[in-house]
Amino acid sequence: MKRYLALALLPLLAACQQQSPQALRQKGDELEAAARHKRVARTFEEFIACPTYRTTRDFWRGGALAQYAPSRSRVEILLNEQRGRLYINNVIAMDFPVCSGREGGYETPRGRFRISEKKREHRSSLYGSFVNSSGDTVRRNVHSGLAAPSGSTFRGTLMPYWMRFNGAIGMHTGVVQRDGASHGCVRVPEEACSILFEKLAVGSEVIVK
Repeated sequence: MKRYLALALLPLLAACQQQSPQALRQKGDELEAAARHKRVARTFEEFIACPTYRTTRDFWRGGALAQYAPSRSRVEILLNEQRGRLYINNVIAMDFPVCSGREGGYETPRGRFRISEKKREHRSSLYGSFVNSSGDTVRRNVHSGLAAPSGSTFRGTLMPYWMRFNGAIGMHTGVVQRDGASHGCVRVPEEACSILFEKLAVGSEVIVK
């Protein structure tokens, strides 16, 4: 039996030996990326019942996502779960991870709001970096009200797929930790945020609860 298995493995080993280490690493990276971005087909009930629902970075998409009805679409942000849900015609179309405001005065306020502005490319007017005349960063994560170091100017943080809904607070693409970490905005993974930007319009409801 062992001799049979060894003979059966010879062609596979020979094929691997013919590939360079770089090619093998590239193939491994491709397989890992495919697994990481794979969306497993399941019902919404099964998805939210999964023990890792609160911590997963994955998201669920349903058949309603094929519809386009901005006037009858809304988003719900669930602060305790750090998840968001897109409804189209009162049917859940997508469930996705979010990152809301952190504790210490930056919490995202709860309530019912409406999207008042949409911009594909937007920069924060409050938070960003000081950069010099060459565009190099002098100091990161600063407030626009601070005095800029000599020879530098303030450049706001880029917020793609910006959707303002409560004063200076909005939804946008950003780093999504699995707990609140922003200055009040709701960060959304780019793949999900681009869908929200497409499906929602100025006037669409945003419910934070």
